[in-house]
Amino acid sequence: MSPDARSPSRPKDFLVLTAAISATVFIGFWFTYFEPMSKGDYPPASPAVHVHGWTFFAWYLLLPLQAVLVNRRQLALHRTLGTASITLAVLMVLTGLLVVGVQARAALDSPTPTFWTGTAPMIFATLMLFAVFYFMAWRDRKQRARHKRWIVVASAAGMGAAMFRIFMVTFGPQDWVVPASILVTNLFIAAGMLVDRARGEQVQSPYLIGLVVCASTEFGVYILTPTPPGQGLMHTLAWIGRSFGFLY
Repeated sequence: MSPDARSPSRPKDFLVLTAAISATVFIGFWFTYFEPMSKGDYPPASPAVHVHGWTFFAWYLLLPLQAVLVNRRQLALHRTLGTASITLAVLMVLTGLLVVGVQARAALDSPTPTFWTGTAPMIFATLMLFAVFYFMAWRDRKQRARHKRWIVVASAAGMGAAMFRIFMVTFGPQDWVVPASILVTNLFIAAGMLVDRARGEQVQSPYLIGLVVCASTEFGVYILTPTPPGQGLMHTLAWIGRSFGFLY
């Protein structure tokens, strides 16, 4: 067997990992989006909310599909879909930024604290982490081992909203639910590291960098949110909401 055939570039374990990430996202959004939509019970929402939701969900459908294509050596189609994913990623981030900005503006204008008062900066951080690590994956697209690991990191960073919904259904509206649900997504990065070790390989830098940067950024933003720097970020997000709210 050639080294490339034994490489994690085409393993079933990577396919299982990406499928687990996507399944978690689907379960999370089933409770608060897909099931209410299927029953006609979803409350009225702006087009930006739906575009944001469906582009994110499309990403997590594309994730295991791309792994399948690599596993079957259908690399030309894989590259074509990867190029198309640039548009998807841009829409995900821009609509997400719009939603967070509008909600941050509403939270600051509210006479009483809302859900977004303490969470908007942390949710914004997950968007930025997704964007940064997606860029890293695109930059290293010709280095398969690094590319796919950056993709796992980006996908884990972006799934906080889905994990939050699972935590809410499981534990109810507790104060710790938002930070815990976002931080726990890093377990998927850790799982990728364990896969590397189980295959007798050294854990590669995208996983190491991704885990440290994601966990420290998410926890750091959570700690800083009540402080002047955190509130400065909150007001910046609200400015985005005021400036571009007409698109909402």
